[in-house]
Amino acid sequence: MNILCVIKNRMPSEIYESIIFLTTMIYENSRVMSIFDRFAEKYYMESLKDLERARKALRYEDYPQAVFYAQQTVEKSVKAMLEAKRRVIYNHGPELISIFVDVFENEWEDEFEKILGALEYLTEYYTRSRYPFLLRGEVIGPEDVVTKEIAEKGLSLAERTVEVVGNYLRRRNII
Repeated sequence: MNILCVIKNRMPSEIYESIIFLTTMIYENSRVMSIFDRFAEKYYMESLKDLERARKALRYEDYPQAVFYAQQTVEKSVKAMLEAKRRVIYNHGPELISIFVDVFENEWEDEFEKILGALEYLTEYYTRSRYPFLLRGEVIGPEDVVTKEIAEKGLSLAERTVEVVGNYLRRRNII
């Protein structure tokens, strides 16, 4: 039998509710993190590593790789925010965009538009930055599509996303 059930059955409901309230306050104000918060923190830390990988790839003029890691940065940053809201997400691409909008629609901030813009822009390059594909009868490789300008824009969007997400997670005492 759960200890809370035993306690609840042996005391007046006002005292029980007070104990639950105080326990919650202590828990929320301590550094004890839920599993969701730990996932959020880890996703964010991984996004920072991907951001550095994107920067390195851009310096080496590997533009498809820079865009791929920029996209991964944004995706993992968004997943960090979603984990902080107790949402476990394994999707990417357009479905991730709609999930992000749905989860945050009641607390939408202007800064979230930056994240949305980054998701929309970089989703197109999720596979195009890694695999050849057929376009109008011609086989196109990632280096045929992803230019320096696309890579620079992707990196810029990823940097802004990391900043917005970092601020969000700091406000929630996750990082």
